[in-house]
Amino acid sequence: VTQPHAAYLDDRKRIIIQACRPTDSLGPTFHVGGMSARIGDEARPSVALLDCHIRALDHQLNTTYLASRCRRKRRKLALAGLANLSLWLAWLRSSELLRLTWPASSGLEPRDGPVEDLPIGCGAVTFRLAPETKPSRTKRADVCVAYETFSGHHLGKWFQRARTTSGIDTGWANDHTRIFTQHDGTPWTSLYFRQQFLYPSLKAQQAAGDAYLRPYHGGVGNTMEDKFWSLHCYRRGARSHVSRGGLFGRHRFRKASLAQVYEHARWRRRRSGEAIDVLYREWTLREFIRITLYSM
Repeated sequence: VTQPHAAYLDDRKRIIIQACRPTDSLGPTFHVGGMSARIGDEARPSVALLDCHIRALDHQLNTTYLASRCRRKRRKLALAGLANLSLWLAWLRSSELLRLTWPASSGLEPRDGPVEDLPIGCGAVTFRLAPETKPSRTKRADVCVAYETFSGHHLGKWFQRARTTSGIDTGWANDHTRIFTQHDGTPWTSLYFRQQFLYPSLKAQQAAGDAYLRPYHGGVGNTMEDKFWSLHCYRRGARSHVSRGGLFGRHRFRKASLAQVYEHARWRRRRSGEAIDVLYREWTLREFIRITLYSM
């Protein structure tokens, strides 16, 4: 009581008088324990999106992009299309996506596929995440996505459109500005993308009779904004999608293996906790893009 910042509870709930981090001291420990007892400590995840929701938004953005003649509007639409498919196919967290710079992304054209041991006509889009991202603070993680999936998701198209409308020429590798910014340079946020593109699209699909979205008709805690409150809805939806496989409408998807999911999601344990076969795994670009090429 007299020295709240110089005492903490050990694993056996004994009070140890010793200097410690402020967040580990007695005061915050008791505060967190009391709050969790009253309101619980279960996270409330965002509702997962479905593949049809991604396709509807992609179709809307593509139609509007082709009909527009305003350079600023076309750039905004191109970035939205890139964000929509990057979140779905690459399973990027919102902070990872919105902090991307042009040198951290690259596109391998389908005609150049054999250069990276890919079949002719098969390309890839890759993202190099910042060192401070969740999987590892000491190693830059690479995310590899098929340029175009067998089901028709065309990330490469939006990547090239975003570069062209942003005025990124051959010197893009030295342009360290963020990809997702407004015309005046203001960075995009998760809320901005959701309010400008995701929510209007979902509400339009709901009005058109989407059965999955029909229950979110409004009311306290039951609005579209309440249910899809973060961009994690993309990552949850994509992870659920690859576990199904099978025929959906005119698209047939291959069920992803656990190894593909583990590598693509970038979940990392400490090296000592990895299975021995995982430690020996060294995939090439061809293996990395299979989950998006066949399962999404």
